Amino acid sequence: MQRSREELEAMTHDELVERVLEMQDMMREGLAVRDSLHAVLNQVLAANEDQVLHYADLEDDGLPPEEHERKKAWASARLAVANPVGAMRRRWGEGD
Repeated sequence: MQRSREELEAMTHDELVERVLEMQDMMREGLAVRDSLHAVLNQVLAANEDQVLHYADLEDDGLPPEEHERKKAWASARLAVANPVGAMRRRWGEGD
């Protein structure tokens, strides 16, 4: 739960320490999930290496819409493994 600055300033030291510890636990869990997803995505890319390379080598010009979507999907998966922060920024529209 997010708290406003005023709410945080009104908390006691012990409450703030407890809140920080909760946030650390949440961060640790989130990083564990990210690591698991990263490992699974690596396995998917490795298992489909021929397709990944095929679509990486295709030119965008003249591709049917479904092929273009596959090319974008494999490119997004590769970016997510190679540069997770860059992939996140691209999804949020910050890296275009």
